[in-house]
Amino acid sequence: MKLLFAAPDRDLLDCFKRLLEPDFSETVTAFDGTQVISLLSAEKFDLVILDRELPRVGREKIFTQIRELNVPVIELICSPAGMRRLTDACLPDRYLSYPFSAEQLKEAVRDVIKKASSDERFGVGGLVIDVGRFRIENGPRLTSGEIDVLKTLSEGVTVPADAGAYIGALNAKFARTGSNLRIKYRTGKGFEAVTQDE
Repeated sequence: MKLLFAAPDRDLLDCFKRLLEPDFSETVTAFDGTQVISLLSAEKFDLVILDRELPRVGREKIFTQIRELNVPVIELICSPAGMRRLTDACLPDRYLSYPFSAEQLKEAVRDVIKKASSDERFGVGGLVIDVGRFRIENGPRLTSGEIDVLKTLSEGVTVPADAGAYIGALNAKFARTGSNLRIKYRTGKGFEAVTQDE
């Protein structure tokens, strides 16, 4: 497995390279957006881990190239507030907030790789979720966390309140598909999938 890890701090890159290579074979590093674009053009990667604050090339240009190559991406952010952009055109497959532990990083990599290689599809409220493509079938892209929320709801289980960061974005995505599915909070229960008229 070949990873591209891009962050503006070279010491951090060296640390993460040493951390990841025993479990994930090869990790190539880049410290700015120009290097990321160049490496993506020259080599094939199984996953990109990208710091949100890379200098020299805009985030949209980097994400456009990543999506054209159909490579999954984990985006590193400074605070969970960055997840408010879950309807952003430059949507990563998973977010990871600084500071994070070595095990959290490895778990994020394993999670995204597992989902990206999955052919699982499941239904919730009349929508089909394509796990391996990180999207609602014929609809918008989803993050790994959104897929986890939808999988839980598809099993008839309520989602705890701490998943709230995903709910607004999911409801906006449902609306874009024309679905009447919504996720609402039920006092004392948590979030549930309901049809708009419920």
